[in-house]
Amino acid sequence: MSPYYKYKKEKFIEKYKAAYDNLDDLKEAINEYKKTNNKIIKRAMIAYFQDFSEYIIDMCESYIIIRDGKVNSSASALKLIEEAHEIGFFDDALKKYLSIVVKLRNRYTHDYYIRETSEDEIEKFCLEKLAYLELFLEESKENVILKYRDKK
Repeated sequence: MSPYYKYKKEKFIEKYKAAYDNLDDLKEAINEYKKTNNKIIKRAMIAYFQDFSEYIIDMCESYIIIRDGKVNSSASALKLIEEAHEIGFFDDALKKYLSIVVKLRNRYTHDYYIRETSEDEIEKFCLEKLAYLELFLEESKENVILKYRDKK
């Protein structure tokens, strides 16, 4: 393993750990929101959701760089997910799941005129889906694969 590859893989693992920790925080916010239905907790849940989607995008980009040595800097988040999937970072089901996360994030971020609807969609997705998601990496010397389990 070249020093460059080892460095990139270590940075990738750091991003995964940050995403994993963020997902734990998101789940804690979801659980608290289920108990209290507090609007401030809802905002925190949405903020963690946005951070989670950014970590996913960063991980896809890093994985592409590790595997291909470069990434299209103008590629959309959905394109990065597609490319990471094509080179084996995760399976079809997780690709669809992560694509939904990014679409919800995009809608919330860019479509200000439907902000309330976007918040409601994110809330529903968090309560029904993300609350039960577990992510983990399987590593070998050659590959890192993102796996998931739905605890539902």
